[in-house]
Amino acid sequence: MSAGRDGVSRRKLLAGAAAVTASASAGCLDRLQALLGWRGGGQTTVRIKTLPADADPYALRLARAIAEWLTAAGIDARIVPTAEDELRRQILVNHEFDLFVGRTPDVPREPDALYSLLHSTGVLAPGWRNPFGYSNAQADDLLQRQRRATGQDRRTVVATLQETVARTQPFSVLGFPETIRAVRTDRFTGWERADLGSLLGYLALEATPGAGPSPRTLRLGTTYQQEVRSLNPLSVRYRDNTMLTDLLYDPLGRALGDDGVEPWLADSWEFERRGEDLRATVRLRPNQLWHDGEPITASDVAFTYEFVADTSGTDEDRFVPVPRYHGQASLVESVRAEDLRTLEFAFTDCSEAVARRAFTVPVLPEHVWQQRRRPATIGGVDVGGEVTEALVTRNVPAVGSGPVAFAEQSANGGLVVRRFDEHFLHRTDGGEFPAWMDGGLPFQRLVMRADVSDGIIVEAAADGTLDAAVSGIGVGTVDRVGDAEKLELLTRPSDSFYVLGYNTRRPPLHNYQFRRVLGRLLDRGYLAEAVFDGYATPAASPLAGTDWVPSELEWDGEHPVLPFLGSDGDVDEEQVRQAWQEAGYRYEKGTLLGR
Repeated sequence: MSAGRDGVSRRKLLAGAAAVTASASAGCLDRLQALLGWRGGGQTTVRIKTLPADADPYALRLARAIAEWLTAAGIDARIVPTAEDELRRQILVNHEFDLFVGRTPDVPREPDALYSLLHSTGVLAPGWRNPFGYSNAQADDLLQRQRRATGQDRRTVVATLQETVARTQPFSVLGFPETIRAVRTDRFTGWERADLGSLLGYLALEATPGAGPSPRTLRLGTTYQQEVRSLNPLSVRYRDNTMLTDLLYDPLGRALGDDGVEPWLADSWEFERRGEDLRATVRLRPNQLWHDGEPITASDVAFTYEFVADTSGTDEDRFVPVPRYHGQASLVESVRAEDLRTLEFAFTDCSEAVARRAFTVPVLPEHVWQQRRRPATIGGVDVGGEVTEALVTRNVPAVGSGPVAFAEQSANGGLVVRRFDEHFLHRTDGGEFPAWMDGGLPFQRLVMRADVSDGIIVEAAADGTLDAAVSGIGVGTVDRVGDAEKLELLTRPSDSFYVLGYNTRRPPLHNYQFRRVLGRLLDRGYLAEAVFDGYATPAASPLAGTDWVPSELEWDGEHPVLPFLGSDGDVDEEQVRQAWQEAGYRYEKGTLLGR
C-alpha cells in the first residue's frame, strides 16, 4: 500500500522521528493526564515511555514504530525516552505512565509465572508484580485454578487463561528476541552449550590449558550496569537480570532439566497430603557455609520465606513484601525449622508441581538480612507506603552461599567474584550431579565489566580484553563480531519478551476494547524483521514457544486474535475507522476523539 491518505509508508515508519517530550516534565504531565483522563472532545493523547537508544538496542526503535502506527490511527502518540533508573521508578514503582515499551525479566515460561505478572492483588505493588494495574475477575480465577489443577485439567485452564489475556490485552507481546552474544574461543570452550544468563550455563564451560595469561580468570562484559552496582536479589527497581545473584545465592531447588525443579541447596524433599493440605519435608545438604564462614541452617531458610513475605517483621505495624518473588512465596503458607537441617513446608491450595516453584527463592543469611527490616532512608522510592532497607540496599559486599563469593567492586564499574571452594559443587563429598557439572566452575575468578554500549563491549572482546559480551548485543553490532578474529556469534532463544504495557488504571486504557484496537495497530511480524533483523519471534502469548500454548494462539503469520489493521507495516485507514467505530469510539477526519 502506498503512502498517503490510506497508509503510512514503511520508510516513514522506520525513519520518522516521533515527538519527544522532556522526561523532566513527564511527572507533571502524567498527573494532569491522570486527572483529566483524556481530552474530552479533543484528540486522544498517549505518551510512550521507553529507554534511550544507548541503554537498549531495540526499545526506542520499537516505540517509534508503534508511535507511527498510533498516529496513523488518529492518536496523538508521543515518545518519552527516559533514563533507566528513572524509567523503572516511574513504571515499576510509581505507575506514572500511559504506555511503555520494554523487556520483561528472564523468567521460566511456566504458567504460574503469570500469577505475579497479572493477578489483581499486585495492582498497587511495585516491581514486575502486575505493573499494568490489570484487574479481571475471570483471569484471577484462572490464575488460582491453574495452581491446583493437574494433568489435562491444568492445560485446559492455562489455555483459557491465555485466551483471556489475548482478548483483554493488559499488555501486548511484541516478540521474543534471540539473545545475541559475542564470545572468544581461545581461552574457554563450550560456549555453545552454555546458557550465560544463569549459573548452570557456566558449568558447561571448559578452560583451555595454557591459553594466555590467567587462563582461570573469566572476563565478561555487560551493558546492565545496575547488575554490577547492586547485588541485591530482592531489589524493587534494578534486578531484572539475575546472572550474578544466581552465582552468589543458592535456592533450595533449581530447574536442572526437563523434570522441573530438583533439589540444589536442599539434599532432598518429600511431599505428602494431609487431608486437603499439601506439605513437604525438606532436608538441607550437610556442612554448608555462608561466604563469611557461618553455617547454613534450617533457621536461615525459614527466615528467608518469612522475610520475603514481609520484610518489615511481624512485630511492626507495617507490611512490606518482596515484589520479585511474590509468585513463589505466595505458594507457601508456613515454614517451620524442625532441627538444624530439616524443615516442614505447608503450602496453599496448589499441586505438587506448582509448589516446587516455591523452592526457587534465593536463601538469605538471617544474620545479615535481619538488620535490614528498618524503613529505607534513601529518597526516590515512592510506593505509597513504607519501604524497608531490604528492598533498596545495594548489598555490597554480598554474603551468599553460591559457588562464587564477592571479592571486590571497583570504582570504574567493575566487579570481581571468586570461586567459593567450600560450595558443594567444588567438594568431593558434595553429592552426585550430572556429568557436565563435574569439577564445578571452570574458573577461579570472574571479572565483570559494565559499559554503556554493546559496541564498546564487543570491541573489548575483539581485542582480547574480555572473553565474552554476555548481556546481549543489538543487531547493529553483529557485523563487528564477524570481522573479528577468534570472536564468534552465539545466539540463543530468550525467555523474556518485549512488551507494550498499558496502564489500565487510566482512561481510556482502562477499557479493554480500546486496548484491543491498540493491539491491532501492531504489526509484530514486521517488527521482527525491521527492528530485530529477523533475530526475534513474533508471538500472541507470553508462553509462546512452549507446549502450553493452545492451537488457537499459535502464531501463523499474524496474530490469531488481533490481526494487524493493515499489511506489511502499513496501517489501513478504512480498517482503522471500522475498528474504532465497532469499539464505540469517535473517529472523525483521521482523528480519534475523546468522549
